[in-house]
Amino acid sequence: MYKAKDYDCKNCGETWQIPNEKMTDVNIATQMLIDAFTDKFNTAILISGDSDLVPPIKAVHKYFEKKSVSVWFPPCRHTKSIASAAKGSLMLGRNTLSKNQFPDEVTKSDGFILKKPIGW
Repeated sequence: MYKAKDYDCKNCGETWQIPNEKMTDVNIATQMLIDAFTDKFNTAILISGDSDLVPPIKAVHKYFEKKSVSVWFPPCRHTKSIASAAKGSLMLGRNTLSKNQFPDEVTKSDGFILKKPIGW
């Protein structure tokens, strides 16, 4: 989810909005815990370097001893705290990411078209 944030130029007085990501880590943490409670995985692979996800990883390991969370880090996003909380980790290279992306456009079953942002 994105929320627009206003930015003001101190030189020219112009104001513009830049989208700011909100609640992604909370949504990932919530879904990971729901999936653990509903027994939807034995091993979860989390692609992130966000240390805000350490508590839910630790919770999965504490309350679901047979489940594990491994973290795959995007390029330049390795975080020691999340790596130590996970049961395993690895670095994803840029080539691996680029070879495994969805097409530029994906049409959902309801006809809605999802478009990849420029620069991905």
